[in-house]
Amino acid sequence: MAYPGDMSIEITTEPQNLHVRVGGVNGLLSLKRRLDIPTHLITGVEAMDRKAVPPGEGTWLRAPGTYIPGLIRHGSYGRPPHREFWAVFRPKRVLVITVRDWDYARVILGIRDPETNAAAIATAVS
Repeated sequence: MAYPGDMSIEITTEPQNLHVRVGGVNGLLSLKRRLDIPTHLITGVEAMDRKAVPPGEGTWLRAPGTYIPGLIRHGSYGRPPHREFWAVFRPKRVLVITVRDWDYARVILGIRDPETNAAAIATAVS
């Protein structure tokens, strides 16, 4: 099942995995093109204002990625177990996926209609 989103970020689910494909300029800026998240490790999914996303512990460390304040935040931030993946280019609302015991503790995506995507993903993983 594919979810509507930013033209270069595609989210699909299978029974065991949530696939995030980051294409186009987003993939280039984040230096990562694909994430495969085991659905049984997803502990939360929500849409929120980008500025309201609480800062993760140690997420000041960017490696690798691209950051321009207020405009672009792409790539990997922080260190395990608090590492985060961001693919955000100027949206006001973002999709936040919280994961336990995986490569990233959170995945934050700037996609169109994060509310609909959050509801669809929550249904798929429950």
